[in-house]
Amino acid sequence: MRLFDYIIVCKSPDFKNVDRVSQLMLLINLMALSYALYAGLYPSPALLIAIMTSVASWWIFCVYQKIKGGIPYYRLGLVFASWGWFLLPNALLIAGIYLIAALFERQVKFPYELAVDPAGVLVNTFPKKLYPWAEINNMLIKDDYITIDFKNNKLIQKQINEPVTETIKNEFNAFCAEHLAKNN
Repeated sequence: MRLFDYIIVCKSPDFKNVDRVSQLMLLINLMALSYALYAGLYPSPALLIAIMTSVASWWIFCVYQKIKGGIPYYRLGLVFASWGWFLLPNALLIAGIYLIAALFERQVKFPYELAVDPAGVLVNTFPKKLYPWAEINNMLIKDDYITIDFKNNKLIQKQINEPVTETIKNEFNAFCAEHLAKNN
C-alpha cells in the first residue's frame, strides 16, 4: 500500500443526472416486469413480484437517503433489476447493461481526491491518473482552491471540501515548490 504525504478531497459535484438515469432505469424495469406479469411471459410470477418489490423498496430507500442529505446509491436496485431482466426471455443484453450500470454507479460517485507525494500527483478518478512532477508547471492551494497548471497548458482547479489552515496551506505549497524545483 502506498502512503501519500497529502490527500486533498475536493467538493463533490451534484450527481443529479446520474441519479435521474438510475431512477429512469428502475422505472423502465418496473414497467417491463409489470408488462411481463400482465402478458404472462413468466410461468411463476412470485419471483418477478419479489424482484419488483425489491427494486421499488430500494428506490424508496434511496429517496429517503437523499431527503436525509446523504448520497443515494441505486446499485443494489439496479442489480435486482438486472436479475429481473435476466429472467425475461430475450433480455440478456438489457440485463448486462443494468449490471454494468450497477457496477459503475459507485465509481462515478466517488469523491474527487488528489494524492500528492514525491512521485507526483495521483487523481483518484475512474481510471486513476498519475501526473509526475515533470509534467506540472505549478501547483498550489489558495483561497480553498487547489490549482494544478500543467506544461501542456492544461489546468485543473477544484474547490477543496474543507477550509485549509494557513500553516497547512504554506506547508503544502512549500512541498510542491520543492518538488517542482527538483524536476524542472
